[in-house]
Amino acid sequence: MKIVLSLILLASVAFADIDYKKELESLKSIGTKTFDKNEAADLILIDFWASWCEPCKEGFAYYEEKIKSQKSKKIVLISVNLDDTIDKAEKFLKSYPQNNAIVWDEKKKFMEMLNFDAIPMMIILDKNWKEIGRIRGFNSESKKKLAKFF
Repeated sequence: MKIVLSLILLASVAFADIDYKKELESLKSIGTKTFDKNEAADLILIDFWASWCEPCKEGFAYYEEKIKSQKSKKIVLISVNLDDTIDKAEKFLKSYPQNNAIVWDEKKKFMEMLNFDAIPMMIILDKNWKEIGRIRGFNSESKKKLAKFF
């Protein structure tokens, strides 16, 4: 039990030191809207996805709808693409256009820094850009978890 608690504590300390704005700013913007580190929000969602990921595709429309329906909170969605080539992401975005900022994590450096290995993955940040949650996958359970932050 002590080992598990120690690992959890170590992981939370490591995540606390990540400068999300700096890391996102270092990634190549794709799509029509660029990442703006100065955009104010009550909640920031960072969605990791790839063009070949079916649950990721399902999440796009859902997230957009949920964000638009929010009247009391400003929510910013930043999508981080993990395709091997930027061409795959750009081709995908022609069929599934997005209104949010989209960046490409070419070398998967940001993904590795956050220590996860499956997508979709959603990182939830508060207005001060501090991590307050993670949601893995896109299904009814992940939708319930996300709703708690709205």
